Amino acid sequence: MSLWDDISIDDFDDGAMVVLIDTVGLKAAKKLVEIFGGDEFYFPKAESVIRAARNRRIYKEFTGYNHRSLAIKYNLTARYIRLLIDEQRSIKPKANEKQLELF
Repeated sequence: MSLWDDISIDDFDDGAMVVLIDTVGLKAAKKLVEIFGGDEFYFPKAESVIRAARNRRIYKEFTGYNHRSLAIKYNLTARYIRLLIDEQRSIKPKANEKQLELF
């Protein structure tokens, strides 16, 4: 039996740690402390993570001619959709675009 087994929520006096324990549970919080203890850790805002997923979805739904309908669907401008498509193309070309490059 290790000392980790004796640790309880009362051993964490930092308010942020108590919130973390309430969110992920004591066992997961202890594991995070074990791995990242003493380090500063940055959690991105949910909007930035969601934005990346939204951009990939827009690229997946893009047919080559539907800038305006995607702009309406995602409450963006058609110009911004074009910028997202160009950005996504540089990150990950669609399978059919990549295949054309081979020939």
